[in-house]
This record gives sequence, structure tokens and C-alpha cells, in this order.
Amino acid sequence: MFPARLADEISAAFADLVAAGAVTPSTVVLPSVRVERPVRPTRGDFASPVALRLAGSVDQPAWRLAELLATRLGTADGIAASHVAGPGFVNIELAPRGLAEIVRGIVSAGATYGVPGDIAGGPVVPQLPPTLASDLRYAHARLAGYLRAGTALGVRPDPDRLDLELLGTPPQRPLVCALAEFPGVVERTTKGGSVRWRDRYLVEVLADIEGLEAAGGILPRGDEEPSPSHATQLGLVNASRIVLANAISLCGLVAPDRM
Repeated sequence: MFPARLADEISAAFADLVAAGAVTPSTVVLPSVRVERPVRPTRGDFASPVALRLAGSVDQPAWRLAELLATRLGTADGIAASHVAGPGFVNIELAPRGLAEIVRGIVSAGATYGVPGDIAGGPVVPQLPPTLASDLRYAHARLAGYLRAGTALGVRPDPDRLDLELLGTPPQRPLVCALAEFPGVVERTTKGGSVRWRDRYLVEVLADIEGLEAAGGILPRGDEEPSPSHATQLGLVNASRIVLANAISLCGLVAPDRM
């Protein structure tokens, strides 16, 4: 479940509260709903300050509106739980099937994932710092190598047959959620957002990928038979490779399969 869909779910939850009379707005306009990963991962996969933004236009304090929204969101498909943090943040934990939806969506979109519709005329986002560009290209080559090795070993990623339990545990979960933020990062950068924020995001993605690699189990070892776990790991590797490739391409560089 991507942040954009979570934003839609929050908007729908607010509309339900208004229709049920639980919230009486003084203004009917709902501001754009921002959904992003919280600073502290222990607070959930994603968070939104929408209750704080709406507090001045409804008959409920921010914390109470956040509670009402969290209760509604907790019943949505793809969401495991939702709770309140601080004075009015709505925090969301995705169900494993919500995480699988992200992986499938990235793989299905492929080279178009997070890429603006018209990229003619060269790069659409500012250039990457040389060191970060090198790190991204090297990581892309490593991921492409895993996929080649998987093919040689008879392990093929199948986004429609993912091990949901595995996706719901670290280091898989934080990586999936980081990859889900990519379209929002691109949009924010192309609209004049801080390039430092974009670069910090990409550094975090690289760290999450390295965490996946360090945990092992991506490929069978020795006489180990290929399993759904290996296929799921390679599916996540492929989704990660797509994000890196698109980030590199948007900056006018080539994502190498070998280095």
C-alpha cells in the first residue's frame, strides 16, 4: 500500500466521520494529506500529521480527531494497525499483504515507477553528488548480479507468490516502505524540494539494501534447495534495483548491470 493510497484512505476515513456526524467541520475543504515514514521506525511504517492540520477547522482537538481517524484506518484492507502518536499524528502499520502490494506495484511499473510522464530533454531532477552516484551505480550492479545468479540457480522472483510473513519482518519491511516513498521523493524534488532531502532518502535506501544483503538468505547456498523465501528475497531485490535504476536514470546517468 503506497503512501498515495494511504492518503486516499485517510481522506475517505475523514469523509466517513463527517457523514456519521462524529466530526463537524467548519470548513469542508480537506487539505492535501501528507503521508511519509516517521522519523522513529518504532512508531509505524508511515505517519500523517493530517489531524494537526485539520484541528482548527473541526469541532475536535487534534488528538481526538487523530484517534477517530486511527480507529477507522485500522479496519482498512492492507493496514494491520493504526494509532496516535504525539499531539495528533496518525501512525500506520501495514499488513504483510499491504507490503506485498508495494513490491508488486514497483515490479509491474518497472522503468516507469516514480518517473514523470514526460522526461524528454534530459534529466528532470538535479544531478547527484559524485560519491552518491557511484554508490547507487555500484549497488545497482550488485542487485543485478543477484538476479543473474538467481536465474542460474533456478530461482525466479514471482511478485504474485510472495512470502508475506517474510516481508513483514526486518530487514525486509523497512526496505519495502522506503521503496514505496520513491514517487513522492521524485515529485517533491521536481517541484523545487530540497535536493539534500532527496539525497538523504537515497542514502537511507542504500543502507536498507545493505541490511538486506547482510542478513543473507537471498540465494540458496551449497546444496540448499530454492524456496519461496529465496524467490521473495529476489523479488525485493528486483524492486530495489528498479528504484535505483530509475533514480540514476532521472539524473541523466546509466545504471550498469556489471561493474
